[in-house]
Amino acid sequence: MVLPFSSPRLLLTLVAACAVMGLGQAALFTFQPLLMAATGLSLARINGAFALGSALFLVGTPLWALVGDRIGRKPVLMVALAGFLVSHVFLLGLVLACRAGRLSGDAVGVGLLLSRVVYGLTVSGLVTATQGWLVAGWPADKRLLGLSRLAAGLTFGRLVGPLLAAATLLVSPLGPLWLVALAALPVLAALGGLAEARTMPTVATVRPWPVWRGLAPYWLVAFVSQCTLGLVQYVTASWLVARLHWNPEAAAARLGGMMGLAGAGALAVQLLLLPRLARAERQAVRAAWGLVPALALMPLTGSGWSAWLGLASLAAVLALVVPTYTHRAVEVTGAGNPGRVSAALATAHTVGYTVSAALGGWLFDRHPDAPLWLAVLGALLLAGTLGSVIRPSREAAMP
Repeated sequence: MVLPFSSPRLLLTLVAACAVMGLGQAALFTFQPLLMAATGLSLARINGAFALGSALFLVGTPLWALVGDRIGRKPVLMVALAGFLVSHVFLLGLVLACRAGRLSGDAVGVGLLLSRVVYGLTVSGLVTATQGWLVAGWPADKRLLGLSRLAAGLTFGRLVGPLLAAATLLVSPLGPLWLVALAALPVLAALGGLAEARTMPTVATVRPWPVWRGLAPYWLVAFVSQCTLGLVQYVTASWLVARLHWNPEAAAARLGGMMGLAGAGALAVQLLLLPRLARAERQAVRAAWGLVPALALMPLTGSGWSAWLGLASLAAVLALVVPTYTHRAVEVTGAGNPGRVSAALATAHTVGYTVSAALGGWLFDRHPDAPLWLAVLGALLLAGTLGSVIRPSREAAMP
């Protein structure tokens, strides 16, 4: 069935695709201690595999953006969701074989790398396809609201992911992996029932250099925001084990609850607060500054409540910040090349996640608090950079 770009059903499908990606991220974060226990792999080695998959987004994201602009976004989404499914089913099979004594931990480590290669080369097209589809078809005055819905989809996935992962632990220690392995099937079925419009919106041709030059400050903001997020997410589960002396199962279950509550707050920001917020850009800068002390309390106190506060603050602030700078980037550079703008910001997010994955495990092996202090520094840089980007933009818009 061919649907218009602004169709609620089509928007719901795009949001669901983003939710699958968010669910996969959050569920695997809660699964890290269990994966370490099941395979004997170190956190640095596991995060190194995640970093490899994220690094491949640097290749896949711009290529899928170009492919989507030429052949349509639906094929790109189908490939991304299929890659998500295959990579996690493969990882599940590896862990099952290891637990049965058929594979060594080193063999699982090699297989983990391969699964993340598949993930990086395919799922890298998901965000740029959904954002490019929405930006190309939605009116300018509704674009921020539409982008906030896609961001809400990611947040919803991160919200239900930890909760469902914690619930599946009651059934099986590998429940979170089963959950992630099967999550993409319903969205693939829903997307397969839709037919993309044959006539895509006309996309104006803009020379690459002016677009990338205009995006440079927003690229930096996007990089810093996701690097800060990744530093906290990649190490919190292991940090709870090291600092609070919880066993891996308890850490996974309680982290699921923490991330679920944090995700609920972020979802409320995106769905209820952001559409009604006056001077959203100024409020985003203020919220970024408030993130600094919230994250600093984690290494300072080493307590469970500080971990919840840090995760909740991080989720709520980024729920406000990410749609704000994405919308501003589209406005500043012009909406003539939505695929290119989305690809640039998605690439920045990927680089941030890649750097945080590589640094997080390495720093954690030296001291559990080290990645968190780097996240505090990242929050400081985020607030300062965001303020410097938004202030000139606001002044330039004044008559």
